[in-house]
Amino acid sequence: MNHITQFLISYGGMFLFLVGFAEQSGLPFPGAPWLLAAGALAASGRFSLIAAVCWAAAGCLAADAIWFHLGHRGKSRVFRVFPHLHAVRSRLQQTTLTGSILHGARMLTAAKFLPFGSVVPLHAGALEVGSLRFLLVDAFTSVFYAAAYAFLGFVFHKQLGQVVAFLRKLGAVSSLLIVVLAGTYVVHWFFKHHPKREARPEPEKSKAEGTICVTCS
Repeated sequence: MNHITQFLISYGGMFLFLVGFAEQSGLPFPGAPWLLAAGALAASGRFSLIAAVCWAAAGCLAADAIWFHLGHRGKSRVFRVFPHLHAVRSRLQQTTLTGSILHGARMLTAAKFLPFGSVVPLHAGALEVGSLRFLLVDAFTSVFYAAAYAFLGFVFHKQLGQVVAFLRKLGAVSSLLIVVLAGTYVVHWFFKHHPKREARPEPEKSKAEGTICVTCS
């Protein structure tokens, strides 16, 4: 972790902004080790804990805003790729404003900690969620995400190596789970849109059957 801490001391919050932006953009760039290191540096007085959380949260918010805009602009394509969103939109229309905000907060919070979480802002844009509502909820969940790792590094700064090793194992398990779920969804979508067709009778057999029927008449 020494090279991470030295890098953070040298470049500060702007790099944490890029870390949050890269991870929430869907790039294979883990942000947890850097936030943990920032929390550990804050515990030793060499970095600001609030600044680390704010910079990382701002990067997450910027990336999610881009995905939200892309989903809003290309909502017809998003609905073709994710047909289950029709049912989601129907359910959201029947819920109250408070219920939809709580549902969105739960989804966005989970998306911050899971691979391929960028699909949630994409779905929100396609579902035509209000821009201001989305940005406010996403800002809250981004701060929660950044604070969770930063405070974890702050509290366990003496056992930082063990914490990072545990998070790497947890990330590998969650990535495998996401791949399995995505594969299951693709197989389900394929069989739903390509049902098994009944075998058509061969031309010669059909002609022979027609001849027999004519003879019988």
